[in-house]
Amino acid sequence: MFEIKNDDALFRFSFIERIEEPEDRRQDLIMCWLEVAGSGISLECKCEFSLFDLEEFRDKLHHFYQLLSTNQAVPPIVYAPRTNTFQCDIRHASDADVIGFNFKITPDMLTRWTVEGGTLIDQSYFPDLIAGIDSILTN
Repeated sequence: MFEIKNDDALFRFSFIERIEEPEDRRQDLIMCWLEVAGSGISLECKCEFSLFDLEEFRDKLHHFYQLLSTNQAVPPIVYAPRTNTFQCDIRHASDADVIGFNFKITPDMLTRWTVEGGTLIDQSYFPDLIAGIDSILTN
């Protein structure tokens, strides 16, 4: 499970099922349940990732965390999986020890209805976020 939870907000996606592609496992689809809550808004929906989507996100988070840990300049993460139910960007505030996690969720691509939001986190979240994606990948 990938989870960011603080006093103001909740952002979580958790594993539902893996739809296997027998010809090429790299084409497997991973279905997750996405939950967002904060500021009086609550949204839940299914979202779909490919293995490549989640591996790419995990690797970007890992690289971001490594740079933070060594006090190097950290370029932002801009992440948009193949199916754009969920998109995010993660940016380090250069003058503070906080990281902005901003997201856009489009639960129904036909209506184009979206929810956008964000929250501030610190680098202590990253080990659990990376481990959460790993746990989804191993299901």
